[in-house]
Amino acid sequence: MYKIEKITNHEIWENFNLQQLNTLFVQSVQYGKFYEKIGEQFWIFGIFENNILIGGSLVVTVHARRGNFLYLPYGPIGERGLKDFFSYLKEFAKKNNYDFIRVSPFIEDSIKNKELYKNLGFRSSPIHVLAETTWLLDLATTQEELLQQMDKTHRYLIKRCEKEGVKIEKSDDINKFNKLHDETAKRHKFIRFSNKYITNEFNSFTLKDQCLIFNGFLSTNELDSSAVIIYYGNMAAYRHGASLNLNHKISTSYLLQWEAIKEAKKRGIKYYNFWGIAPENAKKNHPFKGITHFKKGFGGYQKDLLHCQDLPISYKYCFAWIIETLRRIKRRF
Repeated sequence: MYKIEKITNHEIWENFNLQQLNTLFVQSVQYGKFYEKIGEQFWIFGIFENNILIGGSLVVTVHARRGNFLYLPYGPIGERGLKDFFSYLKEFAKKNNYDFIRVSPFIEDSIKNKELYKNLGFRSSPIHVLAETTWLLDLATTQEELLQQMDKTHRYLIKRCEKEGVKIEKSDDINKFNKLHDETAKRHKFIRFSNKYITNEFNSFTLKDQCLIFNGFLSTNELDSSAVIIYYGNMAAYRHGASLNLNHKISTSYLLQWEAIKEAKKRGIKYYNFWGIAPENAKKNHPFKGITHFKKGFGGYQKDLLHCQDLPISYKYCFAWIIETLRRIKRRF
């Protein structure tokens, strides 16, 4: 009934992805090419019914000391033909000596979906890869209505930034962002993506004007905040952020985010994805605890995604499970 094929005409997949309700940049061809830049491979496998593409996924490789595996970032897309799809992918993984298959589906965290993946042979992963507790803002309203939906403190801080001469500028200087990101990581003691990772990801989307850097300057021309925003299809994503908060009375990050949201509306984008937040019951030391209030204050709604799932292929998966479990405990989430 269903036919699984490798899609070599990337335009076919790109058009299919862009037609989805949620167009995800991590399922784009550009994201696959980004993985090539960091030394990995990618393929696109489609699910066809009567020669019509109805689903599938971008599949990238991850080679690590804990094990080599295939990863489907926010994939697969579609609900039909998954049994045939993963049977095909499992054989592909075996032939190419991968230890397991990992998926982060962009679907609701529900009993139904948990049972679906359990019946497909998957088990809950010891870690997550992409954000699973996310915060989305629907941009279908006017700018005035979006402002009214915000916390009053957020509106006040945006207006104060404008009054105090804060400047928000668009940039393509990823090196400047990385430098600020380094300083932010040291101050707040978190593990950041490497400069190489962020630079290659940024360059993969700038060619089609799908990625911008927003910089926030105080009236003294000091760079205070910066963010990398990816504009892909009908969804903008707040991918990376950095902030020094040099003046505690003037938080440039608030105006910066507002300008990034306005840019999304200008492009006709439907959703602004603030990416990860801390779950409701998160411990006080959860790494996202501090940023959660900031993101939620812009208005929007929470979308809880199914936890990352693993399909073991070889005995080596056991070693990866142990290492990643210890890593999760160390990182506190």
